[in-house]
Amino acid sequence: AAIGAGVIALGIAAMFIQFAVSIINRDKLRDTTGDPWGGRTLEWATSSPPPDYNFASTPVVHDADAWWDMKNKGYQRPLTGYKAIHMPSNTGAGIIISGLCLVMGLALVWYIWWLAALCFVGVLAVSIGHTFNYKRDYYIPADEVRATEEARTRALAGTEA
Repeated sequence: AAIGAGVIALGIAAMFIQFAVSIINRDKLRDTTGDPWGGRTLEWATSSPPPDYNFASTPVVHDADAWWDMKNKGYQRPLTGYKAIHMPSNTGAGIIISGLCLVMGLALVWYIWWLAALCFVGVLAVSIGHTFNYKRDYYIPADEVRATEEARTRALAGTEA
């Protein structure tokens, strides 16, 4: 048991040393590319955290490792031609319905019929109510997309402070 405790203590010590080194060298170690490990798939092609729209223009994908393929072929970020991007509005309907379904499932398992019925009515009410939500979308203006993409391009070029 003492050996196991020693191994665990070494692991905890290594973790704290890693925290200290990371904090001390954070400016030198900070990644500005969004792709610190030379990733192969498209999630590494955008910044972290990504902008609301993910990609200013839809990438053309020919294989599973699209980002790797794009990097090997000398992909250049588009610098012009940005358009307004259509986005869905945020809504809490999904999480509310899932919460009601969770409670309804528990109520059905434990034979709490009144709660199961109440949750079922709640699921129907939220589902039907959500169909009357006419503010389902918005547009990110092309100027905002251009400004975000220009800032990202400057960061990748290393000219941004």
